[in-house]
Formats: sequence, structure tokens, C-alpha cells
Amino acid sequence: MGEHNTGNRATQWMSVTGQPLDLGLRDSGFEGQCVSITSYEKLNQLGEGTYGVVYRARDRQTSKVVALKQVRISAEERQNGVPITALREISILRSLNHQNVIDVIDVAVGAHAMDEVYMVMDYAEQVGDPMPR
Repeated sequence: MGEHNTGNRATQWMSVTGQPLDLGLRDSGFEGQCVSITSYEKLNQLGEGTYGVVYRARDRQTSKVVALKQVRISAEERQNGVPITALREISILRSLNHQNVIDVIDVAVGAHAMDEVYMVMDYAEQVGDPMPR
């Protein structure tokens, strides 16, 4: 639930319990603390599954090669924002720290709206053909 204040006061968002929420969105637009997907150059597609498409990409600023997992958002989900399953996956993977789990470095969003959401992950070289025929 949101509450729009006028004047010099910022928009105040409230939780379902009525407590004020600090979403960290002051003066940062819809992206919040996410980077823009334009910060990355897609090099090639690595694979595709039920929940998204994975690309090999290069960070335009550091030249580091990363994996980008584009979160699949259906047309009906798009009206309600980012699917809870995607938020859960991002949250869990960001909280893990294990040698056998790829790190989620960041979250990137589309250049114009939240219609594209990507998990920026460490890139791990694959063994074999990444897209079997």
C-alpha cells in the first residue's frame, strides 16, 4: 500500500502491518539500487529453461565476463511486478556462500521499465555443448 504525500515530503510506502517501509528509491527512479542492463554486452546465449534464458555477457565498465539470467515474466505477471518465485530465487542465491553455488553479483533491469529483470552471476565455463541439438 502506498501513500502519496505532496510538497517536499517523499512518497511513503507502508507494509501490510502498517509499518513504514524504506525501499531505498529516493532520487533513483524505478531501478532502485539495480543497475541497468545496458551496463552489459550480451555475447551469446548459453541456454534456456522454464524460468528464463541465460546469456554470457561482458560488463562494459570492467570487461569482466558474467552470466546473465533473464527472469521469465509472463504477460499476466507483468501487471503485478516481478514474480514472487523470482524474488525468492534472487534472495536465496544472494544469501548463499558456498563453493558449489554460483554467486549472484547483482540484479539488472531493462533500460525503460521493469519489464526485463536479470540476475548477474559469476560466469563458470561449461564442459561440453551448452545447447545440444
